[in-house]
This record gives sequence, structure tokens and C-alpha cells, in this order.
Amino acid sequence: MKKIALAPALGFALAFGSSAFAADDLGPRLYFNHCSACHGDNGEGTGPVAASMRVTVPNLRALAQRNGGTFPTDTVRAYVDGRNIPAAHGDRLMPIWGDVFRGADQDADDRTVRRRIAAIVDFISLLQYRDASP
Repeated sequence: MKKIALAPALGFALAFGSSAFAADDLGPRLYFNHCSACHGDNGEGTGPVAASMRVTVPNLRALAQRNGGTFPTDTVRAYVDGRNIPAAHGDRLMPIWGDVFRGADQDADDRTVRRRIAAIVDFISLLQYRDASP
């Protein structure tokens, strides 16, 4: 069942020609399991939970577009991690994945957490719109 549900996200990644995901599906798997409920399988903010949110879920496919055509890797990595975002920056409406990826017992090492976050960020970078408009 899990392989069938993961197929749309993996297919989307492979359609963009990334040979890295043919060998390592960590990014798509993590995205599908942790992000797609809100952001949707394609990253456009249309996941099944999005309609019940009190705010509009961001379209992750437009991050590069909104950043002058360059994917903001460091900003996305920091936001996904969430452990070092000052509270003064407002309400955080998504989980602090840096803590989640440490595990229930907080026993995963920081290298593992960084690798998981990097895999999600790399996958999101593949979802970016390729032309000037969505």
C-alpha cells in the first residue's frame, strides 16, 4: 500500500529527470509522508489537510519564482528545520521538523537530521516551476 501511495511523488521526481532519485528516494518519501498532507503531492498547497487550515498553505513550486528565479535553499532548509527560527518571526504553522526527525526519544544524531532535511529541500527544489508563470 505504501509503495502505491508513494508512486505519484516518486513519479513526479523522476519525470523531472533526476537520476539521483532513481537510486535514493529519501526526499520524495519524506516529502510524501510529512509534507504532502498540507502542501499536496505536487507542492501547490492543495493537500487534503489544506482546506481545514486557518491560513493558505504556501505553493512550494513557486519559491524560486518569488526569489528572483533562484531557489532559496538556505532559507527553505532553515524553515523546514525550524529549530533556530526566532519566536519573534511570528506563529509557526508547521511542525519543527528538526525535532521531529530526531525521533520520539530524540536519539537521532544531528547528521541524520540534517540529511533528512536536505533530502526534503532537494526534492522541493525539483518541484519548482520551470517557466515564468505557474
